[in-house]
This record gives sequence, structure tokens and C-alpha cells, in this order.
Amino acid sequence: MFVFAGVEVATALLVARVIPSAWSAPHLVLEVVAVGVCLGLGFAWRTTPHELREDVLLIRTAVLGDLAVALSAVAAVRVKHPVRDLPAESGQELDPTPPPIVVFVRGRTRSVLGLQAAHLGLWGSPAVDNSSSRNEMSGSARGVVQATNIDNVYLGAPEAEPAVPAQAGAPPSPFVNRETPLAELRSRAEAVDRVGPGVAAVRGMQGVGKTALLLQFAATAADLFTDGVLAVGFGPGAGAPSEAAWGLLQGLGVPEQRIPAKFEHRVAMYRSMTAGRRLLVLMDDVTDAGQVSALLPNSSGSMVVVAGNRALEDLLADGALDVPLESLSVDDGVELLRRLCGAQRVDAQVEQARELVAAYEGHPSAIKAAAGRLRLRASWPVSRLLAELRRAVPANGSVEAKVLESFDQVYGDLPGPVRELYRVVGVVIGVRIGVEALAEVTGRPRDDVAADLDDLFAVGLVTEDREETYRLHRLVRRHALQRTAEEDDDGVRRDWRERAVRWWLAEAVGADLAADPGRLRVPDPDSVRGERPGGVSAAEALTWLDHEHANLLAVLDAAAAEGWNAEVCRLFEALFALYKTRKPLSSWVRAGRVAVDAAVLTGSPETEARCRCLLAKAFQELERFDEAHAQLRRAQELVDDVPERFAASVYDFTGNLCLRQGDPETALTWFRRALEINRRLGLVRGTALQSALAARALGRLGRVEEALALFAEARDLVTGGPAAVLLPKILAGTGAVLAAAGRVDEARRALLDAVGQAVAEGNTADATDALISLADLGGPDADAHRGQAVRLLEQMGSPRAARLIAGIVQRA
Repeated sequence: MFVFAGVEVATALLVARVIPSAWSAPHLVLEVVAVGVCLGLGFAWRTTPHELREDVLLIRTAVLGDLAVALSAVAAVRVKHPVRDLPAESGQELDPTPPPIVVFVRGRTRSVLGLQAAHLGLWGSPAVDNSSSRNEMSGSARGVVQATNIDNVYLGAPEAEPAVPAQAGAPPSPFVNRETPLAELRSRAEAVDRVGPGVAAVRGMQGVGKTALLLQFAATAADLFTDGVLAVGFGPGAGAPSEAAWGLLQGLGVPEQRIPAKFEHRVAMYRSMTAGRRLLVLMDDVTDAGQVSALLPNSSGSMVVVAGNRALEDLLADGALDVPLESLSVDDGVELLRRLCGAQRVDAQVEQARELVAAYEGHPSAIKAAAGRLRLRASWPVSRLLAELRRAVPANGSVEAKVLESFDQVYGDLPGPVRELYRVVGVVIGVRIGVEALAEVTGRPRDDVAADLDDLFAVGLVTEDREETYRLHRLVRRHALQRTAEEDDDGVRRDWRERAVRWWLAEAVGADLAADPGRLRVPDPDSVRGERPGGVSAAEALTWLDHEHANLLAVLDAAAAEGWNAEVCRLFEALFALYKTRKPLSSWVRAGRVAVDAAVLTGSPETEARCRCLLAKAFQELERFDEAHAQLRRAQELVDDVPERFAASVYDFTGNLCLRQGDPETALTWFRRALEINRRLGLVRGTALQSALAARALGRLGRVEEALALFAEARDLVTGGPAAVLLPKILAGTGAVLAAAGRVDEARRALLDAVGQAVAEGNTADATDALISLADLGGPDADAHRGQAVRLLEQMGSPRAARLIAGIVQRA
């Protein structure tokens, strides 16, 4: 560890000397802090001082930025003297002169670094000729590191340049006034004297037009943000900041399967990818300054515009621009009416129009609702609308009361079926409202529902999210809930909710079956799925689950509140295909906790055991191993009361956790118990899977022939059948064992087959295992295989990435 510290300091001083414009006193201070953190925590993390965990790289990247990534490529090496550390009995002779360290960093500073291993004094050898190797920094920063061999490490660049995002959506139409706040935002964006991204906080009451201002600014300031616009929302139904980071990385072009699992790793990747870029980041419905500070881009040329209902004091204290958004002036409110209803109609009673706007106190939502009503009543003058408002709400009534009254007036003019649909929309769970779901809930023809939704859109009570999908503003939803509370009894509302839960559950189960058809499930999926057609690809199914994730979480919570515990558990299980593939871990844990509580209430041991296993898997991915073991211990207590297939599943999850923690002997015991059950029940897929898992454990234990026999049995079982999806895993394991046995040619063939099949199926986990084993075989392509494996692991957020970077090849 002290050698690592010496490398850090030496590298920092060298870079300070070679690139003074890219390094400063604060950087050096932070470098020393990073070294101190490493020294203080390193011994607790690893038993061997030179074996560093990924958290070291994460800390340094977070505090030092792009250049720290390059330094980590030099310093986060398993420091090792090639002769001194060689076992005496090996009999090998090695060249005592190490290969040069060559690091290419694409940064904003154009310079050349002559960094070599000998320069840092790691081997104590004389400086080697570096005429053929140099380190370059050029181009525009994208947080990219590319290096050739560093002892036994290869770092590769991403396969594609980051995308130019355009997540803001179209600006609102019509849009009036707001020249002053738009000018303030542009001025802050054009400022050149700041050290970090510009931040502006737009605040105001609900419905005053904060979101519209954000979209309008994105449209009018596009020339300032040449690297694109990102957008994220934190409103009701939105995910945690970890999911927000997921969406931002997707917008930057990171493939879904390569987004890290842990939030802190996503943030580190986000900061690296935004370094030096000119990005606009829009954050809507923010309720806490922490949501913003965690996701600030790493560039002074970028800007973050935040919208919320109240001032965010912490942001303002840090220098954010305060942009309070007031209601529209009378003149601007009248102009909005003119654009919505027609200039001729409004100008005919312009004074009454001014009084109407003043009565609504310039609230845009109320003005739009009034305009919607005037469009429905083509013969009505503005004065009639004004008279009705005065009768309904006293002049000194609150703005909110007047806004809700405007919704009441529009609602009263709608036909009966449209009014009922509006109330259903208020009751039905979900963030987005789709035609299919509403047709199921109401029992009406789909085309009729679509036509009524168009009517609600025309009068401004719903907004269109995408084709045949709509959203409600929170004030409108509150009004819809008020109307249904007055007009519908509890039984009717509960029936609507129950139908909605059934529909979403059936759709989720169907998508889950398409995405992962061979997995064990507690209930019979067809009993839920009904007669819905199949034929959906796995990719399409996962896309649907991802898009509807917020709705499905809301459905899960609503079902739990109603006491529909079996539905809660089924829905959680249906989400597992999404969770294990795309790993929104905070939502996974939250949903799992709700499902485990519901499972206990069902009184079904197999349901409880299954939910606990799926929750344990989330904890395993988070490396919260104690919590994972706690769930699995309770599941193990239930196995005497569950069918044997579910007992085998508990043993499978437990064995995987033990293998993940580096205990193959215990893992083998669990896998063999699961294998015995699957063989006795004649389950082909289960037998093949448990054979492969047991073979992996045997391989870790050095029992080569037993492992190869089990892998061969598993391969024969799945070849040409519906369980062929397991072939990449089986082939990768076989290749690793063959390599350990010295049968290099056979190993290479098996591993190349595994990579080919895994890549074709989008199976990055098995592809990575095979690539690491191929790299271990050596040969001219070893560096390329290792580099590809590192890229996959880093982008996926796997803790194995840093261990591979540090030369500690640890297979899952």
C-alpha cells in the first residue's frame, strides 16, 4: 500500500512538472487526500497491500476528474517485481526490465507524457528507451482511457463515441411572455467565469408553468449547448436518484447492459462522460437539493436548470441562480387566451377577458382550462364564463380554489361517458394513462375510450405523453379524485383499481414470460396472463417493462395497500426479468421488501421463499451480503414446507451467494443438493443449470475431471432444446477448466464458441467470463480479450472490473 502511495505522489509530481496548465495546487492537495484515503482504508479492504478495490479508483475519479482516470491507470496496478516476486520453485527466467507503461488520455490539454514504469522507480531498473512509446492527451474530453499493457492490465476505450442527447421534448405551444426569466437563464448560461456548471433553480406554485419554461429555454438556447440536452424528473412515480442517473447515462449513449449497478458508480461514469462538454441538464419536480448535487455534470460549460415548488436553500447558498416564476400578467394571460381560442373571439370582449384572467390571478392552468371550455362552447362569449366563475368562487377565494373551479366548469360541460373516464383516470394507479388499460378498466370499446381521451386532451385536462398515452397534472388529478369521491362509492372505485391491477399484472407476466421463458415461477403464469397473444421478442418485452416500470411500482404499492398480497408477489416476480437484466437496484430492493411483507401475509411458504430469494439477489448485487444471507436463511427455514422445485431454487440462490463470496466448497454443497432434486424430478433445464454451477465450483477447487464430466452432461442436456440459452455459460465454464488442465487448444475453441453465442444473445455476463479466460490463455489476442472484458465489466458496474484492472482476475 505504501508503494501505491509512492506511485501516486510520484505520478502527481511528474504530471505537475510536465503539464503545469493541467495541474494545480488544489489538484495536488486532493491527490494527497486521495492517497490518505487509500492508506487509511486499504488495509481494511484487502489482506495484500497491493490488491486495491474499485472504491479507490472511484474516490479519485470523483475528486480529481479526467486526469485522475489516467493516473489511476498508472497507479492502480498490482505493483510487482517480475523477478523478486516470482516463486523460487518456478524455475522461470524473466527479463528484469519491465515493459513501458503507455497511457493515452483524450483530454482537453494537448501534451505528451513520457511515463514509463522505470521512470517511477518501481523496478529499480535504468530508464528504458521510450522512443517508441508515449502518452498523448488530445481531442475533447469524454472521460475515456485507453492503455496498452500495464504489467498484466489492459484498459480499452469505449466502443463508440457518446451520443448527443435530445431528451427535453418539444417546447410548449402556445408559449407567452417569460422573457425576463429566459433572459436570466441565458445570461447564466453564457457566463464564463465560473469553475463548475451553472445552476439555476426555477420555483413557483403548481401549474404556474415551470416545466414549460424549462422546455422553452432548452429550445431557445440550443446554440449554447452543442453537446445536447438531458432531462430527468423526480415527481410522483419517478424513481430514486439511481434511476435518474440510469436515464442520464442512457441519454449519453451508454448501452443499457453496460450501465453500472451501483449508484456511486453511475455517478462516477456520468461525471467522466460529461467532462469538458457543453450540456444542458433539466431536472423537474425536484424536492431536495441532494437530488441535484449528486448529478451535476463535470464541466463549467454545462448548465443545470432545476424546477420545484419551493426554494432550494442549499442550492441557492452554493450560488445557484434563483428564478421565481410568478403567474402571468393580465396582458400575457389575455394573449394566451387569444392564441388558444382565437384572436377575434377574445378581442370582441377584451375587457371581460382581462377580468377573467385577473380573477384567475394569471394562473396558466386555469386560463388553459377556461380556453378549453370556450372551445367546447363555440357560441359562448367570454362574459358568460366570467359570470359563472364569480358565482362559484368569492372574489377573495384562493388561487387554488379558482383553478379547481375552472376544472369544475370544464368537467360539467363534458358528456357523461367522458366525465366517467376522467374520474377513472383519477383513480387508476399509474403515472401514464394508456388507452388499453383504460379500456380494460371501464369495459368499453377501445376506440370509444381513445375518442374520449382526445376530448379530455382537447379541453386541457390531460396532456399527451406519447401516442395513445396521457398524463395528468397533479392539480388536475386532485380535481379528478375530488369528483370521484363525490360521485362514486367506495365499491366502484375499488373495482376500478382491481381491474387496473389485473390488467397491469397480466401484461407484466406476459412480458416476463417473453423475456425469460424458462425461469421457475410460483403461480401458473397462464392463470394470470389469460388469452393474450404471444410472439413478443425478449428485447421488446424488456423495453415494455422498463417503460412501464413506474406504473408497475405504483400498481404494486396500491395492491399492497388494498391487501391483495398474492398480486403483489406475482408482480414482483414478473419484474425479475427487468431487475436482473437492467438492475435498477433501489427499486428492486424497495419492491422486494413490499413483496416479502405481502408474501408472509399470504401464508404460502413457497411464495415467501421465492420472494426472499429474489430480494436476496438484489442485496447480493449491492454486495450487502449480510442482508442477502438473512433473507436466504429464512427461505431455508421454509424448504420443508415447499415443493421440491422451490427448495432446489433456494439452494441455487444460496450456492450462488457463497460462490460470489469466494467459498466454492460450501457453494458446491448447495449446488449438489439442488442438482439431486432436479435430477429426481426429471427437470432438464434445472439439471443442466445445477450441473454447470456445480462444475464451476469444482473447477474453483481444482477438481478438473469431475468438473469436465458435469459440464459435458449439462451440454448434452441443453443442445438443440429449449434450454439452449444455457450453452454460453456451460461452454465458458468448460473452457476455463480445460485451460486449467493445460488443454489450451480445446479451451480456446470452447471459449470462442461461448463468446460468439453469448454476444449473439446479448449475454454480457457469460461473454465476459469467456473473454477473461481467453486472455489468461495468452497469445496475440490476449490483450484485446482482456481489454474487452474490462470495458464490459466497467460499464456494467461490476466490482470485478477494478479487481481485473488491478490484476486480480476473479470470476463470478
